[in-house]
Amino acid sequence: MTGARRRPDASGAADTPAAAAGRRGERPGPPGPQPHAGGARWVVLGRPLSSYLAEALGSAWLVLAALTAVSLTMRADGGYLSSWPTAARLAVVGATVGGSVAVFSLTPPGKESGAHLNPAISLFMTVRGALGVVDLLGYGVSQLAGSVLGALLARGLWGERVTAVHDGLIQPGAGWDGSAVVVLGELLSTAVLLWVLAAMTARPRPRSTPWVLAAVICALITTTGARTGASFNPARNFGPHVMSGDYHLFWAYMLAPLAGALVAAAAWAPFTARRAWTHRVCCERDIHRYHQFPPLARHRLPSSPR
Repeated sequence: MTGARRRPDASGAADTPAAAAGRRGERPGPPGPQPHAGGARWVVLGRPLSSYLAEALGSAWLVLAALTAVSLTMRADGGYLSSWPTAARLAVVGATVGGSVAVFSLTPPGKESGAHLNPAISLFMTVRGALGVVDLLGYGVSQLAGSVLGALLARGLWGERVTAVHDGLIQPGAGWDGSAVVVLGELLSTAVLLWVLAAMTARPRPRSTPWVLAAVICALITTTGARTGASFNPARNFGPHVMSGDYHLFWAYMLAPLAGALVAAAAWAPFTARRAWTHRVCCERDIHRYHQFPPLARHRLPSSPR
């Protein structure tokens, strides 16, 4: 073939208005319903129902993985890995949580929804103009519902091992029980995570984004878990709060990450005011530089006859 074929984007569509506008040097308009391959789908609040189901499924997977790790490392009887030093146990939990997010973001459901799994990330994307307000509400409800489902699955699968650790409920460490400390710690941790996310999605090599974010999540949990509990995700703690019936500092763990998202968006805005954003955390070629500067087509040299 002599003509260059337009490469499809991550959603499977041949082109989008944002991509076309980027190639013409124009600012793309507000995000709207995007075409999807495979025919018509059930649409709720302007977005395919599969996106909301994916966020619920991913949040359930995240909470199940987190509670499994906590049940192995944070018991009071010294069983399993709970005899290890605190830093090592937190590193295990951090690697499990970060790894579960990275793995899900690479699955078809993760690519469908963008793999937020965190209302703070969804709020950050909304403030940056990549996600609609109605979608934000749908994502948030799905994530919280998935959190409860994940806590139920953990209790059903592991039984006493999960109830022994208070259903994996995150609470501050001894001496750090002040609400101001929890709010400040959760706010800053969320802001750091979102700044790294913003920096990664502004680069032309997004495939490493899930693993970089997994490393950041692991580092934050390892370094701050013994103090504030290291949630920085309302969906991570919502299900355990509901299942355990303990609502101590519930408001702090729900609101502080959202405040961190607002701070992160405000601080990052001067550096990305003219860049087109996407609601996806990680998808191949789903970042603005590829829309503005599409990669050159690669042609293979004809093989020489033998």
